[in-house]
Amino acid sequence: MLPGSGSAETRGAEGISALLDGVAAWAAQCPGVGAVALVGSYAGGRARPDSDVDLVVLAADPAVLLGDRGWLHRFGAPESVAVESWGAVTSLRVHYTDGLEVEWGLAAPLWAAVDPLDPGTARVVAAGLRPLYDPDGLLARLSAAVAVGGC
Repeated sequence: MLPGSGSAETRGAEGISALLDGVAAWAAQCPGVGAVALVGSYAGGRARPDSDVDLVVLAADPAVLLGDRGWLHRFGAPESVAVESWGAVTSLRVHYTDGLEVEWGLAAPLWAAVDPLDPGTARVVAAGLRPLYDPDGLLARLSAAVAVGGC
């Protein structure tokens, strides 16, 4: 389990930072993962103590991460996992036994395409996106495209 685990309410900024550092380290060693971004209220500076942590994981084959969910245990003990479909993104909404809720949005790198820029993706990015792992600059290009588009 990741150091600093616990609910968002109890772990505070330092604990959330440890979680995000752990996610970045996992992504760097996970074959097929091309980028990971923090999105939502934490990325946009609007998080409340009871906010969930929203992540987008861009993987060459998201079905691999959806099918073998053992990697979720690296971040705590899952109490429940719900699958949600959001178009190009399939989310695993994980409630960990320590109270933390993480929405792992899994998508192909095409989610970050800028030509054309998907309106749904642009809305997510405009609300806040913080790259955690972006070795090829996919998320940086996406953020720049959204900023230029004035979304």
